Order: sequence, then structure tokens, then C-alpha cells
Amino acid sequence: MESRGNEKNLGLRITVVIPTTWFRRLVFFLFVMEVGGGVLWAAAKLAPDQGHANLLQTVGSLVFLFGFYAGMPLVARYLAPQPCTDPARQTRLASLLQRYGSSCPVFLYEHPDKEANTVGLWPSQSRIYITTGLFDRMSDEGLIGILGHENTHARERHILVGFVYACIFALGSYASDSRTFFVVGFLLFLGLRRYMEYRADAGGALLAGPASMSTGLRELAILYPSAAWHRWLTIIMAYPTLPMRLRALETKRPALL
Repeated sequence: MESRGNEKNLGLRITVVIPTTWFRRLVFFLFVMEVGGGVLWAAAKLAPDQGHANLLQTVGSLVFLFGFYAGMPLVARYLAPQPCTDPARQTRLASLLQRYGSSCPVFLYEHPDKEANTVGLWPSQSRIYITTGLFDRMSDEGLIGILGHENTHARERHILVGFVYACIFALGSYASDSRTFFVVGFLLFLGLRRYMEYRADAGGALLAGPASMSTGLRELAILYPSAAWHRWLTIIMAYPTLPMRLRALETKRPALL
């Protein structure tokens, strides 16, 4: 199938960040590949001639991306199938949310990985998922900072920004048919993604307080230690290191590299 890289446009943005069982991850991966491939196939079949096939496949990939991003709250419910029902943990979570104030709905689920994620294109449909693996290893102050960070992702529509950029990137790749555009666009996406992490930390400091946000990052740095040389890998990574984020929070000078 000739799609001039549209398979990459579909696959490039599909990163499942919700920790789950290997079986559910496999089922979801196969479902995405089948639906994505079906969209590209249907677009090629509907094209009146080969000259329009690539354009229709590009448009089809954008429709697919919209469905994927907009459907992530439902996807997250599938990928996080074991909600935490432990009374002590739920009481602690309720107490934290009462201290924090207005927040997106927060779901605590059973999983050993130490993760917190936000899903949803719009603030009104955004959801925060926290694993028990992270919840049990952080202090109340640190978790309030994490809530501030994740809520900022929702309030500032970072997922929507990522989706819009993906659309512009796909259309630009089609229009330019240039490897240079692809490389530059991808590096700009990484820079944008890092910038949004810094924005979420700064917003978390405003929503939860600088002390809570700093505590959250310091506790994450203990859970996920990084060496000094890891900083130089950020040129090919979508996230700054935790020491870089701490330094930016304290100095208000984010470093994209």
C-alpha cells in the first residue's frame, strides 16, 4: 500500500502510557493496527485515482488520530481494569483530593508500575490515572504536587496541542514530501513535548504550591534516578530528566536540551 509514510503518521503518535497487563496491551495494539490499516486501505480504495490516494490516506490518518485521542478515556478504562478497592487507600485519596481542591476525576488502580497519567482531549473529559505502585511510594505532599502537574496538562489542553501538532505534521509531510521536513518536524515535536512538561511543573506549582511540586519531583527523582549523562539523551527523548525539571522549577529557566 502506498501511503508515503502515513503508517508512520499513525504509529508515531500511538504510545500507550497507561500501565496494564501484557494481554490487554497486545489486544489494544492489534486493534489499533487493524483499525489504522483499515482506514488507510479504505482511503486508498475511495480515491478516484492514485494521485489522490496519498492525500486521502493523510486525511484518513488524521481522522484516525482524532478518534484515538478523543477515545483515550475509554481506552484507559480498558487498560486499567483493576480499580483499587482498598478502603485505606481510597480514604487517603479522598483526603488528598479534599486538600488539593478542584481536580479532574482521579482513578486509582492496582498496578506495580509507578505511573501517573492524564488522558482526554478537553478538560471536561480529562481523567487522571494513578497506579498503586506510585501512590504507595509517595508522601501526601508529593502526591498533591503530582495532582497539580497532571491537572495542568488538562487545563492547558496539552493533549489537544499534541494532536493539533500531529495533524499539522502529517499534512506538512504530505505537502512537502521531504525527509528534512520529517526530521525537523519530529525534533520540534520533541521540543514541544518537553516544553509542555515544564509548563505542567510550573502550573503544578501554582495549583498545588511550589513546595508540593518540588517535593513531588524530588520523590520521583528518587524512584527514577538518572545519571548526569542522561541529559544529553533528551535530544531524542520526549521528556526532560527529573533533575532538569527540578532545576527549571527552582530557577524558572527551562532547558530544552
